[in-house]
Amino acid sequence: MLKPAFQIEVSDISAEEMLQSRLLVEVTPNAFTYVLLNQRNMSPLVVKYFQLEPTRDIPLTGTLRELMEGDSLLQRPVKETLLVYNFPESSLIPEPVFTMDTNREIIDTLHGNLQKGLILTEKIPWWELFNVYRIQPELHHLLQQTFTAGKYWHYYSLLLKSFKMFDSTEREDCIKVIFYSDKMVALVVREGKVHLVQTFLYRDSKDVAYHLLNCCHQLGLDQESVRLLVGGLIDRQSSLSEELHKYFLRIQFDEIDESIKVTDELKELPLHYFSSILKMAVCA
Repeated sequence: MLKPAFQIEVSDISAEEMLQSRLLVEVTPNAFTYVLLNQRNMSPLVVKYFQLEPTRDIPLTGTLRELMEGDSLLQRPVKETLLVYNFPESSLIPEPVFTMDTNREIIDTLHGNLQKGLILTEKIPWWELFNVYRIQPELHHLLQQTFTAGKYWHYYSLLLKSFKMFDSTEREDCIKVIFYSDKMVALVVREGKVHLVQTFLYRDSKDVAYHLLNCCHQLGLDQESVRLLVGGLIDRQSSLSEELHKYFLRIQFDEIDESIKVTDELKELPLHYFSSILKMAVCA
């Protein structure tokens, strides 16, 4: 059975606590994360992160099925379940020009049409934007079978919603970056408006610096004054962190909001590892 790359779990979670909790599940092409948040006292009961390695013989859906069937916590009833797709085949469309008739054409034009996929659409709360995105039908069917009452979101939508709720400051330019083992998701907000939400693949710290500096150049941001808010799988003393400090003067590691109870279990790992997904679990 696949073991989590890291996990935080409160012992002896009662049935009552489970029924007070929101389960948020995030799926990416190469990772599976879930958090269980007790909404009564805003206390995270579980945080688990799995690194996935799908193959031609065992695709993503097969890997996920085995993982979910082998995790006893995912079999227990909860108050509500949110399924979050973190896949790059997404487009944000301003509300005034949005129309359902062009959704597939937009995705096929921007991301190619070799993969037909399932097109989903959602209105992003607090922003005049719609998110149109494509996912594998087999994946959606698997999650529908496993979590019959689950609600679905795209990662970019919840990232924008949680940014507005927890991270935004009036008219301050900001780049928020969440790191994974092989990619990063970057959100660029300039003068209170979304200018970019995009996934970038990287191999080393120089790739990361290039992508972020290019964002500044293309979008007219001053790298010395822009706030760089970083979270996810990045260590404060790593070569990646050192590389970012060469170019950006205002780097801030993402923090868990004060509304979320920081338990002893959470303190076992750097809080910025999972601050972003916990904020999403609160605001979703």
